[in-house]
Amino acid sequence: MERSRRGRIRRMPSTGSESDSSMAEPTRKRSKQQFVAEAEPEIVAYLEEEETEKYANASTSRTARSRNKPTRRTTLNMSQRSVDFILTSELSIPNAFDRCGKVISMRLTNFMCHSNLFIEFGPNINFLVGNNGSGKSAVITALALGLTSSARATNRASSIQKLIKNGEVSATISITLSNSGLRPFKADVFGPHLTVVRQIRHSSSTYDLQDARGKSVSKKVSEIRRMLLCFGINVENPIFVLNQEAAREFLKELEPASNYKLLMKATQLDVCTSSLTECHAQRRHFTQDLEQLAKKRDAVIKQADAEEEKVLMLKDKEMVKVNLEQCKTKLAWMAVTHYQNELNKLEHSIKLIENKKASLEQTTSKKESTQATMNQKLKEFEASKNQILATQKFQDEKLKTAKKAVQDLLLEASQVKAQIGNAERRMREDQHSYDECEKLMGNYHADFNRAKEQREEHAYKMETLKKQVAKNEESIVQLRAEQQLINRDLTSAQERVDALKNERIQLHKSKQNISREIETLSRNKSNKLSVYGEQTIQVVHALRTQYAGSNMHRMPRGPLGQYISAPNPKYRDLIENQLMHCLRSFIVGSDRERQSLRALLQNKFQGGNMPTIITSPFTDRVYDVSRNKVRPTTPNTTVLIDEISCDDPVVMNYLIDILRIETVLVTESKEIAEFLTSDTENVPPNLTRVLVPNLGLEYIPSPNYAVYSTRITDARYIHINVDDRIRQLQMEQSDLQEKYASLEIDYMQHTKVVENNQQLITKNSTMIGQHQSRNQKAMQQIMELQNFDYQELPEFDRLKSHLADSGEKIEKCRLEREMLQEKLISITDRQAELQSTEAEERRALEGINKKLTTLDTEACEVESKIRSLDLHYEENTRNFQKTLQLERKMLGEKEAVLNELEKARREAEKLGEFIATTQTEEEIREAISRYKSKIKQVEQLNYNPEELERGLAELRDEVELQSRHLDVVDSVIKKLRMAYHQRAQLFQRSRHHYFTMVQFQFEQALAMRKFKVSFETSDKEKTWKINVFPPSGNETSNTRSLSGGERSFTTVSLLKGLWSTSDHPFYFLDEYDVFTDEVNRKFITEILIGEGLEWLSRQYCFLTPQDTKVDASNLITVHKLEAPER
Repeated sequence: MERSRRGRIRRMPSTGSESDSSMAEPTRKRSKQQFVAEAEPEIVAYLEEEETEKYANASTSRTARSRNKPTRRTTLNMSQRSVDFILTSELSIPNAFDRCGKVISMRLTNFMCHSNLFIEFGPNINFLVGNNGSGKSAVITALALGLTSSARATNRASSIQKLIKNGEVSATISITLSNSGLRPFKADVFGPHLTVVRQIRHSSSTYDLQDARGKSVSKKVSEIRRMLLCFGINVENPIFVLNQEAAREFLKELEPASNYKLLMKATQLDVCTSSLTECHAQRRHFTQDLEQLAKKRDAVIKQADAEEEKVLMLKDKEMVKVNLEQCKTKLAWMAVTHYQNELNKLEHSIKLIENKKASLEQTTSKKESTQATMNQKLKEFEASKNQILATQKFQDEKLKTAKKAVQDLLLEASQVKAQIGNAERRMREDQHSYDECEKLMGNYHADFNRAKEQREEHAYKMETLKKQVAKNEESIVQLRAEQQLINRDLTSAQERVDALKNERIQLHKSKQNISREIETLSRNKSNKLSVYGEQTIQVVHALRTQYAGSNMHRMPRGPLGQYISAPNPKYRDLIENQLMHCLRSFIVGSDRERQSLRALLQNKFQGGNMPTIITSPFTDRVYDVSRNKVRPTTPNTTVLIDEISCDDPVVMNYLIDILRIETVLVTESKEIAEFLTSDTENVPPNLTRVLVPNLGLEYIPSPNYAVYSTRITDARYIHINVDDRIRQLQMEQSDLQEKYASLEIDYMQHTKVVENNQQLITKNSTMIGQHQSRNQKAMQQIMELQNFDYQELPEFDRLKSHLADSGEKIEKCRLEREMLQEKLISITDRQAELQSTEAEERRALEGINKKLTTLDTEACEVESKIRSLDLHYEENTRNFQKTLQLERKMLGEKEAVLNELEKARREAEKLGEFIATTQTEEEIREAISRYKSKIKQVEQLNYNPEELERGLAELRDEVELQSRHLDVVDSVIKKLRMAYHQRAQLFQRSRHHYFTMVQFQFEQALAMRKFKVSFETSDKEKTWKINVFPPSGNETSNTRSLSGGERSFTTVSLLKGLWSTSDHPFYFLDEYDVFTDEVNRKFITEILIGEGLEWLSRQYCFLTPQDTKVDASNLITVHKLEAPER
């Protein structure tokens, strides 16, 4: 066994199992562990109050150290203390082990694959290197089991007895831990280091805690757990001790729910969650108890109220009688009040009937006199109306005459106003013409010179613009020609970019396929069918199960490649290429079996690429091909069937039937192949082809002579070793990576060319647009100059004549306007007089119309009254008779009510004076009944007043006692609720703090390789989703989409972030580089070494099956394990 620098590993001869007589059986089962997060001292204190009997198995948080001091024994005498002092001073360990809990050494005896293994660890960084099967994982399993963990927690066995080496009856794990540092565990008893020994037998398992001299101090598991709690050791937390199975699952996928659970467990926040949940359950239980106590108290209060009511009933018996008499008096006076109200209603009704009777009597007695008076009024109204109508007609004629005179004057005035407007309009036009003539005569010579200069200036400007347009047209033609050339280059470059992009996509898919195949092969190394894929393994297993027993000879054969081998390795690639189309196929013997196999294949190969099914007869012997077999006639030539080994006659017969392998020759010489095929005379009998594998040529013999070139690829199915296939795929993956890098450079160059061409096209298009815009503006200016209207100048003499004529016209218009204005004033005056007359006549006519309307209204009223007298006379007579009858009836009822009222008043006065009340009659009668019942009940019951008083006093004392008890419980619940909410808030703040710290450290670690990451945290759904962005730009939230190196780097970065939140004496990490290549392994190893150098107070041990190139130093120890003897 090899060891670098300070590390030491020794394998010793097995001494057999040790005696069991010194080991005592465990006194009790392991108590349920509770993890206590030390993020907040208040939460720790709160949890310790509730869980005083449970042990906490948690790491010390880096952000808040535990303030609890380890308990020491106080019963040691002075002599024992002096001996322990000598032990502490004499026995010591290297100064590098300056922290309690670091692993100094480990000895395994008959444990798993080790007979006797001793490892001495370095205090800082350790690398444990060994091939698969060398027992590395046994070391990390022993560490967990030796420090009180269970076999199931290690994922290595269902029970600890299964970890005893085969053929042995017991196993021993001995772990030596440092006890030197800030918080030693009973240093005066154990010394500078202590040893935990766990003896495992088939029937039991025992512990022994020894001091630095090897002396047994305690055999209790509880003492070992107190020691682990003091050191802050938690071997069941995966971020401190990550075993092989956990590492593989950890690397395989990072699911949001698993991520959240891992982070909560790593930071011990899950312990706080369970404790808070239990606290909530206790509070709910106390609340239920409080409700029960309240119900009991209420029952006692009701019982006391009943007893008190009995006492009061005895004391208030006379008062009840008085109340009964008062209620009877109230009821009697309530009857008096009722009769009085009825009497008042009757008197009011009688009064209304008398009024109606008087009205009807008057109406029926004065009918004829009233009717004669009204007829006389109608005649008077008719005479007055005739006089008023005559006056109205005369006044209407006078009003019409006045209106006509006013309208005639208005028409005349409007005509005069129109004439005045025409005169003013003509005067304005003549004045404008006069002014223009004066202006033209004053500026005649200046306008003539200005028009001439303007014509010359426009001609020069048009010539300049035409030259500019021609120059711009030339530039546009040149730019368009350049743009056509650039477009051709852009099209070519774009086609090249598209081709490179498609090739990149294909390479990326190939890399992903190779990575998935490597992962599949790594998981199934022990199965030779793993080269065909996991689906094929499942199909073969299902077939073996289906055809087990007597039907085994009918089982479908497949994949055919597993039955075929090449005895001569140099022809292995040739044989596989010749048989490639059928190596994954299956052979069945009937259509029924074909249908069954097809259903099975469709179930397993749901993603496609399903193997071919061949129907061929099943025979128990290989065909005799001696007659049809070709005979090699030249040296270094062999028949293809002789180079194929196949033990299954069904498969061999299929190759003979379909491929005719007995008629194919294989040779290493091109000349021999040409000699055997080019000339018909040299062709051996039965020859169909000649293969030259080293040149990749295939010859068809004459008379159909032909030569074909074939590409022979490396074998991947026939007689292939899984490790060789993995290495082959890794080489292919490396080649694809190099090709991808070269292709990426070419792609970026052509992409840049495309971008440059697009920029040139955009620039030329912009320049063409600018030139066209300038030409358009120039052409528009030329058209404006050509269409310019120049000022026309009249003759000077004509202007003088026109000026004189305009002056005369202006004077005539002025005189005409003055005459018309005088006439308009006269018309206005006459119009005002006539309008005044018209208004007076209108007012007089309105007065006459008003009198006439009033007279008509009065006449209509009189006629209506006359008709009413005739119409309602008989009805009024009938109503009068009914009213007389109703009056007599009401008077009789009044007399009866008066009698009842007097009778009720006399009865009420006998009972007592009037008592006012707001109670209803039903309420009073109910009270009377209740009082009578109470009096009867008290008279029937024979209560003892003294006994009632004594019982009531006892019930009151019990109520007071239960009320005090209830108040105490309620106070406790309130304090518990307040404490729960306070600690829940502290827990939420701590959780946010830890999550933020882990995410920040994780992001910082990924940034070393330019990885990016985003997080989606949901405390409600308990998920922590991680989206990783590799430099390639592919977003993923699952490590299945990452390559092996990216997956391992992401996992180590996450562990590094988790390590930043919790402190631990040691960290053991198994197979962190299982999926990495050499480059990624080196980078990840450097990260882990950097972490160890940054935290010298911690001890790190990294287990790897790969050889490491790490150099040992004062801080780095490398252990190399060889395969143990089995």
